[in-house]
Amino acid sequence: MRAAAVLAGTSPELESAIGEAGRHLGVAFQLQDDLLSTFGAPESHGKDPFSDLREGKETAIIAFARTTAAWPAIAPHFEDFIAGEGEGGMLRALLTDCGAEEYARSLMEQQMRAGIDALANREDIVPAAVIRLCIRLASSLEGRRA
Repeated sequence: MRAAAVLAGTSPELESAIGEAGRHLGVAFQLQDDLLSTFGAPESHGKDPFSDLREGKETAIIAFARTTAAWPAIAPHFEDFIAGEGEGGMLRALLTDCGAEEYARSLMEQQMRAGIDALANREDIVPAAVIRLCIRLASSLEGRRA
């Protein structure tokens, strides 16, 4: 988003506001992607099921789980994950039960709101059409399955 602002020749203030919004929205989309990879239905999102777990990706989901009392039960399955539906389902359940799924969803929503707020709080320099576009973009995260 910042690159578009630069290419459009906007003011430094508008470029900064758009860049901040883009950073927050980008993080929100990444968190949503992590949630889909771990908790989503592969037939809906088209990703390899459990790919982030199998690859040992240190997502916000895993980072949160590491801070919980459930980590000793989760760690062996995460560190030696075999791409089976049974183990994947069990690992999903452990991550949900320890609060990691809800934490990542909450963090995604915070980033989404921060992205919108970065523009809405700068109505003096951000055109209303840009704010509306970012609101539509952010709201596309809600219920996203792919």
